[in-house]
Amino acid sequence: GLGAALRNAGYTVRPLPLAVVDAIPEDAEGLLVIAPRRALPDAALAAVERYVDGGGALVAFLEPGEASGIEAVLARYGLESPDRFVVDPASHPLEGETTGLSPVVSAYATHPATHGLGPNRMTFFRRARAFELRKIRPSDRLQAVALTSPDAWTDSRAGALPPDALPEPPEDANPGYHALLALAELERGAGPARIAAFGDADVASNRYLRALYNLDLVLNTIHWAVEREPAIALHPKHGGRQVNQFPVPLERSLRSFYGAGLLVPEFLLIVGGLVWLRQRN
Repeated sequence: GLGAALRNAGYTVRPLPLAVVDAIPEDAEGLLVIAPRRALPDAALAAVERYVDGGGALVAFLEPGEASGIEAVLARYGLESPDRFVVDPASHPLEGETTGLSPVVSAYATHPATHGLGPNRMTFFRRARAFELRKIRPSDRLQAVALTSPDAWTDSRAGALPPDALPEPPEDANPGYHALLALAELERGAGPARIAAFGDADVASNRYLRALYNLDLVLNTIHWAVEREPAIALHPKHGGRQVNQFPVPLERSLRSFYGAGLLVPEFLLIVGGLVWLRQRN
């Protein structure tokens, strides 16, 4: 789904098997790394660093519980991501998911990548990790642009909780806004480089890419990373099968059904009865 969206936006998408390469093609406009499930070779990680140091654009999606080496590459540029699950009690749970492990983002920093997003245009992350920003060089520009609610914390054990559990903050919890998307603009001697790091890969998956405004956030972040800011826009939301739906827990769906699905027919019956009585009189 993401590949199709990128091609529709004018990009040429080519696979690059990082497990067996030791260089990034010079004609690559950007490098997209989506949550590798195994550790990448040192040669591949070194190639990614050379690419960024040479002024390349890197867009990386991480997952909690996974260690591929890309996390260390990001940390080298000041985007550190401890391997801990984000728990945001302000977010409702997905069906079959632990409360708080699926943060809905409505707080955004002012940035081209988040153009048009806000409290009424939210994005959705499933089982995410957060970023801590630390400048490596004074000229580095780092920014957290998609944030949890101020009540969120991180916990390395939250991912093992059962679906009906209510997570409690650990002793070392640090409640506050946590960055789920962090951006960096760097100068390393061979031209300006840009990095975008997501703390979740599900945000770009086929299942969740079109939930809420995820597609807009992902595409606009990529446009920014490769310096195609004129392409940044909010995509129209169509009706029918293409309408963006947020995955709602079953119990909330039932409450909505009983609230609207039953009250509306009852209301119509009452109105119909009143009209009949009036005509009869």
